[in-house]
Amino acid sequence: MKTITFIPVNENVVGKFHPPIPAYKCLPQWYNNQPAYTEDKMIVSEQGVPNITVKKCMPVLDDMLAGYILTLQSDLLVTQVENDTSHASIQWSVQNTPEFISTHSTGQVSHFPIPNEFSVHPFKFTNYWRIKTPPGYSCMFKHPFYHASDQPFYTLSGVVDTDLHPVPVNFPFLINKYFNGVIEEGTPIVQIIPFKRQEWKHEVSVEDNTAGGKEFEKATKKWMHRYKDNFRKEKRWR
Repeated sequence: MKTITFIPVNENVVGKFHPPIPAYKCLPQWYNNQPAYTEDKMIVSEQGVPNITVKKCMPVLDDMLAGYILTLQSDLLVTQVENDTSHASIQWSVQNTPEFISTHSTGQVSHFPIPNEFSVHPFKFTNYWRIKTPPGYSCMFKHPFYHASDQPFYTLSGVVDTDLHPVPVNFPFLINKYFNGVIEEGTPIVQIIPFKRQEWKHEVSVEDNTAGGKEFEKATKKWMHRYKDNFRKEKRWR
C-alpha cells in the first residue's frame, strides 16, 4: 500500500485547519438521499431492464470515492460588487491568518471559455498542506466529483508532480456571479487523486471480441450487480 503525506506548512496549521480526508467521508448529500430504484421496489421492464438509479452505479461511486478531499477551512462570505458581475468580494471568518483567498488577473484566462454563470475574475484557495507522494507518483486535482450542482464555485483542474514539488499547491476557482451568501466551513473544495506516472501508447484493435462476449453472457445471469460482482475491483483510499 502506498502512502500520501499531508504536511502542514507551519505549526500553527495543526489543530486550526482541516487536513485532507479520504473522499468516502465526503459523499454529496444528494447521493445519500438518492433512492436505489425509481419506484418503491425493483421492477423489470419488458425489455429486461431493471429500474435502478445512479445509486446502484459502481463507476459513479468509485469516481466519488477516489482519492482525498480538501475542505473549506472557514466560512466564506461572498458579496457581489453592485453593477459589476465580473467581480466579487470574498471574506473569511478566521482571524489573524495569512491570506486565505487570493486572485488571478482575468488576463490569465482570457481565452478560457468560462461558463456564463461564473465570473470571469478567477480566485484561488490557499492550501496550508504540502503534499508528498512516493517517487514516481503525481497528483491530479479536480473539482470534487458530483458536487458541482450544489456549490456556487468551480475549482479548476491541474496535475502536479508531488513527489518532486516542495511547496503547497494552491487551487484556482471561479465563483458564481449571481451568488451572495456564505459558503460554509467543511465544504469540499478539491479532490486529490494520486497516480503513478507511466508512459502509454494507444492502439485500435480489430480483433474478434468473442471472448469478451462470452464473459458478458456469464454476467447476465443476475438482474443486479452484474458489474460489481463480476468485474469491479475494490479501491482503497485511507
